[in-house]
Amino acid sequence: MMDSSSQFESKPSIYAVAVKYGLLTGLLYIVFAAINYITESYGNFFVALLVSIVISVLGIVLALKEFKKQNAGYMTYGQGLGLGIMVSIIAGIISGLFSMLYIQFIDPGVPEKLVEATMEQMASFGVDESVLDSQREEVMASFTPVKQLTSAVTNAFFSGLILSLIIAAVMKHKRPEFE
Repeated sequence: MMDSSSQFESKPSIYAVAVKYGLLTGLLYIVFAAINYITESYGNFFVALLVSIVISVLGIVLALKEFKKQNAGYMTYGQGLGLGIMVSIIAGIISGLFSMLYIQFIDPGVPEKLVEATMEQMASFGVDESVLDSQREEVMASFTPVKQLTSAVTNAFFSGLILSLIIAAVMKHKRPEFE
């Protein structure tokens, strides 16, 4: 027989947790991006990628831990996967908006600096000059506000999907069938 008090217990909101940790993760991305923009540290793409992955993993893990804590220690794989993707998309929107606004209003020279750093990196790998020239034009064309935001959200979705597939598998804890 079901206890009447358990009928009225509220279930934890996956959306509230997603918003909280999406905002937190987005804020961490903003801090990282601002440091890169201010110090003009555009050259080391591998470090930037690693820091971005660490920020994403941190945001997703903290969100999943919070959800499990609110749910008596339980979380299905699907809940973890969905929550991780939502956190990533919210963080991607925030990060993309920040970068878009920074480039449009604070330092419109950022795209050129990023392109030059990219071209230097590619040249150091021995990429042909004609390829560099065509890549330069292609990259500069991608710095419209709409393309920036679309790219940020798309990248956030796919990276969040990949990371969440792994993290949710590790952190899931199903409720027993017969309780």
